[in-house]
Amino acid sequence: MSRNIRCFFAIELPPELKERIAAFLSELKKQASGVKWVKSDALHITLKFMGNQPPERVDKLVTTLLSNPLSVDGFGIRVEGFGAFPNKRRPRVFWLGVESLPRTPLYSLFEQLEQQLEPLGFERENRRFSPHLTLGRVKTPADFDRLWNWAEENPFRTFQFEVESFVLMQSILKPSGAEYKLLQKYPLHTI
Repeated sequence: MSRNIRCFFAIELPPELKERIAAFLSELKKQASGVKWVKSDALHITLKFMGNQPPERVDKLVTTLLSNPLSVDGFGIRVEGFGAFPNKRRPRVFWLGVESLPRTPLYSLFEQLEQQLEPLGFERENRRFSPHLTLGRVKTPADFDRLWNWAEENPFRTFQFEVESFVLMQSILKPSGAEYKLLQKYPLHTI
């Protein structure tokens, strides 16, 4: 019997951005306890989380998107701004903001992905698409004033990069944290 595959669609980050975020995270960790911080090498922009899927359904995902490519041109992304969900006073997730340049392509990529997956039995997202990079999840509520003060005095420097593809990744849960394995890369149209 085959084991299910936990997977998601995402945009990978360039190494230079991961290095910058690693330095930022290293300082954030000193400002607050009770937060499970993400490993910078595991960072990505999630487009759609697929959950646990049987291997044959994952094969169908791979082949559907290979035979029906999305009609989105490559585009730029800007990473800037540090914040929290649901808000600064009661954070549960700390993040860096992600903005598409121009605004339309990233949202078009998400929408076309939703359209392709719906006939395969995957429900559309109920929540509005809110692209971001998750930096950490609050495990123990605390006073984060010191962290907010540090972040205000040391803002994350804006970083821009070009998106030329998106990927289907497998997430393998381990005690040390999730590890990711590339299942398929999907190129976008080049401009």
